[in-house]
Amino acid sequence: MGISRKNLEALVDDVVLPFEKFIIEDPRLSEYLLDPEVAKVHNLAVSKLTVYIYANLKRARAYIQEGALRHKEKFIPVENLREFYSLYFTLCKEWNQKHFENEDRFGKNIEIIEQFVYESFAKENESKEEFFIYDSEVLSSDMQKMHYEDAVKISAVDFCAEGSIDELDIEDILESCDELAQSVQDETIAHDEAYFLHVNERFQSYAAVLEKNMEFRDLGFTLSKLSALLSVHMPLLATHGDQKKIMVILNAIVEDLIAWTDAVLKEKTAVDIHYLDASLFSSIIQFEMLLTPSNDEEELEFF
Repeated sequence: MGISRKNLEALVDDVVLPFEKFIIEDPRLSEYLLDPEVAKVHNLAVSKLTVYIYANLKRARAYIQEGALRHKEKFIPVENLREFYSLYFTLCKEWNQKHFENEDRFGKNIEIIEQFVYESFAKENESKEEFFIYDSEVLSSDMQKMHYEDAVKISAVDFCAEGSIDELDIEDILESCDELAQSVQDETIAHDEAYFLHVNERFQSYAAVLEKNMEFRDLGFTLSKLSALLSVHMPLLATHGDQKKIMVILNAIVEDLIAWTDAVLKEKTAVDIHYLDASLFSSIIQFEMLLTPSNDEEELEFF
């Protein structure tokens, strides 16, 4: 079962990003996610798990197996995991009810993976109803913290007016975006390894600039992941059989970033400065699936 671009973006927007915001800001996990590189890897892993529950149940089960092993090795308390998984599955179920009938395949897959999580983490003789805390005040409180309602959108005008970004930072972002656009859209040179190395440097620079501001962190993390993917696959990009598709995705990402910088920092017309987060994240997922063979998944940590 495949997944459409529209549904992919909706899943990222309604499930992945609010869940990630909660996890990243939870003080109980601050030490674990203190390393930005760990946070970036975790960020994409949750997104891929969500897509696999939708489109590839076998991979989703493998992710849970790997996650269970890694969390046992790191001694992350199951008491925390039961809360996080309960929150995650609640978001998935809400999204499913919003988009599909109750008996659709995604809904059934959620139930299967929910059962697998219970079997992987529950204590001996602990029932499924005892493991998950769906009816608890804790989960209700967690849901109230989700940053995905229209009421908390931040417009470009309000964001710039509040003073959390100064003119020098804006200039750095605009300059980095221009340099990235020039490197990717340069039609005068061959798409050889030198080209992709230069493009990757520009993605790294732009990601670093964005990550300096908390409101742009998700975009920065996403571009950092793209840069990491380019680095891993660098020897193959110049001769890749799907290079045309690679270039289409890279150009689409750059066009989206140009439009975003204009709407948020130049013209200040964006109703929500986070409007690109889900779309860009979805593009990176598509890019990774294009480059990563189905039998060679990288090892990722997730909750």
